Amino acid sequence: MSFLGSRLGVYIIGRILGGVTIALAGVLASILLIDLVEQMRTVGTRADLTLLEAARLTLLKAPMLVEQTLPFVVLAGTMMAVIGLNRSSELVAMRAAGVSAWRFLAPAALTGAVLGALAVVALNPLGAHLYAQFEAGKADAISGPRGQNAGANGIWIREGNRDEQIVIQAAGVDASGATLQQATFMFFEQRQGALRFTHRLRARVAQLLPGHWQLTDVVEAAPGSPPTAQPYLAIESSLDSSELINRFVNPATLSFWALPAFVHEARAAGFAPTRYELKLQTLLAYPLLLAAMASLGAAFSLQLQRLGNLARWGATGVGIGLFLFFYSQLAGAFAITQTVPTAVAAWSAPFAGMFIALAMIAFMEDG
Repeated sequence: MSFLGSRLGVYIIGRILGGVTIALAGVLASILLIDLVEQMRTVGTRADLTLLEAARLTLLKAPMLVEQTLPFVVLAGTMMAVIGLNRSSELVAMRAAGVSAWRFLAPAALTGAVLGALAVVALNPLGAHLYAQFEAGKADAISGPRGQNAGANGIWIREGNRDEQIVIQAAGVDASGATLQQATFMFFEQRQGALRFTHRLRARVAQLLPGHWQLTDVVEAAPGSPPTAQPYLAIESSLDSSELINRFVNPATLSFWALPAFVHEARAAGFAPTRYELKLQTLLAYPLLLAAMASLGAAFSLQLQRLGNLARWGATGVGIGLFLFFYSQLAGAFAITQTVPTAVAAWSAPFAGMFIALAMIAFMEDG
């Protein structure tokens, strides 16, 4: 029987899960209270927001907040569990019975990986769905009820150059962020230092493609001329398609299951969905990240209490966890600017954390 399937292995996994549960309860209570105050401060000052409505917005945002803080919860929970074994002398008895430090790493890494996989396939889709409701509820509280993906007066976009300006108004935008419904294009030209209206296009659908808008079911109208209908029409555009997608589609509202299709469709349309590729790679690396955090928590808590410096080792583990977090944020910023590949930015921090944990265990066990 492997160590993970033995009674001792199951006992260690149970202690780690208990520590993670306690840490999650403490962190969740803190972030919910802080976010409740934040909703009252930001939304409550701009709308008549009751405490019950603010609590509802906070609860809608809670799964996403849990997903963001789960790496630190796993790190803290694992450290609590192993330090508890250390203070109760159970760790001393296990080590005296011949259980090596490497065997403590396996239950911790397995627990972190399983929690990470569950978070990706279940918690993330739930969080994305509820966060979309949170954004809609927040917008409704500030500006009143609105249509899907549109403000109170629809969507407004402006583009052009020094000689011509185009004002675009649309009733809504689809999930891709690049297709407008019931769009109106109003054209203005610069004459004698003033803008003069020239003509208007109304389209049932307007899709932004690289370098141009593709309009469907178009009706063109100009002052003094009768309206003319066309099935299709293409007009030049200087808009950055990636910026348009980023404006209308928040990566937090796309679940793990929806991201691959979104990235594929955006690339097929000629867009560069870097933020969404980074989110997808980050989710794929999430189980390894939690396994690395759990391994770090175990590795830096195995120092026997009688040897001293247990607090110093624990503080070092927490410091390394914080460093990995800020490193991943910095790497993500470089990936968004397309300085480094998204896969490198997403996977480098989890691999670094795992290697540090392995090095620490090797140092403790083999000197």
